[in-house]
Amino acid sequence: MPSLGHRLAGSLAIVATLVFSACAQHSNGPLPVSPQAVVTPDRTPRSCKGQVNKSEYATLTGKLKTAGGSFCIPAYGGFGGDLKYPSLNPSIQLTLSSGTENFDNFPTLGSGTPIFYLAFSTSSGTTFGKDLKSGGGLTGKQVVAGQPYTAYGEASVFGYKAKFGPCYTTATKGKYGGVIGGVGALLKNEDIPFKVSGVIEIYSGEQTGMEC
Repeated sequence: MPSLGHRLAGSLAIVATLVFSACAQHSNGPLPVSPQAVVTPDRTPRSCKGQVNKSEYATLTGKLKTAGGSFCIPAYGGFGGDLKYPSLNPSIQLTLSSGTENFDNFPTLGSGTPIFYLAFSTSSGTTFGKDLKSGGGLTGKQVVAGQPYTAYGEASVFGYKAKFGPCYTTATKGKYGGVIGGVGALLKNEDIPFKVSGVIEIYSGEQTGMEC
């Protein structure tokens, strides 16, 4: 039987996928205002229903449905999006807190300064199923389509801290800017054995050879 530490490290790795799971939203074409000028609306991702806005971050707590679905990433600083998640058992509460500054004295996990922090906590452990709809991701006009971004993470269980990642992905074009997404399928059939909390930090550039 694998050791607790080995199982924990493997289970925590899937939490990184929460940040890279679908984006989304609505698009309008540029609005011509004269033969000489074209004005593009300044679109930003929508705020989540029920999110709480603080001076340095935004937070949202909600229940994950056993059938799977979409969880809104709290909009902050021009970033936002939606996370797709598979079916799970049992249902759990998830809290996401997002910000563009180090709002809770997080450690520096990568090189340079993160462009985005996503703190997370779950109410208990759960097991994810195999059913997952496509899509998902972190989006914003600060994200440049075609450029690589790297995710680092650290999680804590009963005071034990474990780093996971890093991995990189190339942003695609979205309706609110670039989209960092594409690995939500890694949640399929994965297990989180305990209540966990921690942070995922997103950095510009390819800081590892491991693709998400």
